[in-house]
Amino acid sequence: MALTKADELPSDMTSPGSDPLEPERLATLNSYDIMDSEPEIVFDRLTHLAANIFKVPIASISLIDDKRQWFKSVVGLNLKHTARNISFCRYIVESREALIVGDAMEDERFRKNPFVLDDPHIRFYAGAPLVAENGLVIGTLWIGDTHARTDFNPSEAEQLKTMADIVMSELELRREISARRQAQRQAAEDRANLELTLALSNTASFVLDLVEGKLTWGGDYSEVWGEDAAENLITEEAAFERIHPTDRAAVREAMAAAGLPGQSYDATFRIVLPSGQTKWIHGYGDYVERNGSPFLTGLNVDITKSIAQQEQLKLHTRELHHRMRNLFATLQSIMSLTKKSATSIDDYIERIQGRLRALNRAQQILLDTNFVTGSLTALVQDLTQSYPRIFFDGPEITIPENAMVSISLVLNELATNASKYGALSSNKGRIRIQWTIETDGEAEQIILVWSEKGTSEPLDAAPSSGFGSSLIDHSVKGNLQGEIVRDWRAEGLECTIRFPVPELAN
Repeated sequence: MALTKADELPSDMTSPGSDPLEPERLATLNSYDIMDSEPEIVFDRLTHLAANIFKVPIASISLIDDKRQWFKSVVGLNLKHTARNISFCRYIVESREALIVGDAMEDERFRKNPFVLDDPHIRFYAGAPLVAENGLVIGTLWIGDTHARTDFNPSEAEQLKTMADIVMSELELRREISARRQAQRQAAEDRANLELTLALSNTASFVLDLVEGKLTWGGDYSEVWGEDAAENLITEEAAFERIHPTDRAAVREAMAAAGLPGQSYDATFRIVLPSGQTKWIHGYGDYVERNGSPFLTGLNVDITKSIAQQEQLKLHTRELHHRMRNLFATLQSIMSLTKKSATSIDDYIERIQGRLRALNRAQQILLDTNFVTGSLTALVQDLTQSYPRIFFDGPEITIPENAMVSISLVLNELATNASKYGALSSNKGRIRIQWTIETDGEAEQIILVWSEKGTSEPLDAAPSSGFGSSLIDHSVKGNLQGEIVRDWRAEGLECTIRFPVPELAN
């Protein structure tokens, strides 16, 4: 017979019917993933059995898509598929009922069919539908003969239908097995991805048999529980030996709670590795039953860094609170004493604004780093943005917050006095700030020198002492634990400040 390939068929013989359920039927057929699959012995046995039982030369399990009748198994035909339009089976698909043709030459539907007129010269045909669970027909089990048979009785038709049901049961089983294999492959892939994710996230998975006490690990367990976990931590008892003694009771309580309805395992605890290292672990999971036996399964996450960060945050918060209290106390003191020393409201405003700028200058530099330490160079450089003709030179030194505030106030008072009485009151005046670090025995000292040149009217004596001078003295002697020497020279003030290198300075 010439019709052996779908692409050799005329286009008008390959179009599906107009049944509105056809798209759903084709989707159902595709769900079995059987079209064009390799031969399978279970289906070949059924077609041979049908040919033997009904004593016919032709038997087939045919599946019908939108263009083809494809033979999953066939006896008596040397074909793999034919066009749907010339198949006997298409009538069963469209009517959803069995079809028996005693003599095809006497049937108007088939008398001109190429299977009747040409090889294999089918005269007798009987087919039963393969009905899926949703009631749609995906194919047939059919038998054929080259001789007419008008004696095919209802009992034989029922027997053919029963065999078609067996074929359908095998198709369902095949689909179920295929789905399970796919699920297993997907589960294995998901498990591999999970293991990789856990390994990259420093997380261990565990399964604990609550009856036998056996422990199974997964993920990055060796990084979390120690490199010997696979060998030494294979029981619940061994794992508890590694948990910090203080935390064991809380973990036991969390495990017991997991067995209650609506509860889960959730515990944060410490473990002590053989090396002596202590880690913080967050464990969470669920109580499950497998074959009637209770298990606890879940994850262990190493949160040591997170705990350390939380503690560091608490420390910084306390430190910030302490420093803010000191800052407000300093601010309150400055405002109160400035008020007492001011000669007028305008004088008060001018003085307080300068001192607040000095505090802000120090705090801004601290904020730009870590609010705990700041750069002396940055502090002096910022001063030059507010006062002209100030030059500076000195090594980079990082000093703590209290020293930053004190030095900022000192430099501000010196600059304020210079703008009123000293070098900055003259267009030709200038100031140089220099600092060095010297070693006096085992201790290191910072020597900061403030030098003015070009004072407009050289002073014969030092200006009268006021709050500004008191503030400088208190900042140097009280806060910096240092000393200050003022030298009122003809060309201007030279002020030398010595103080120990503050703790945390470098």
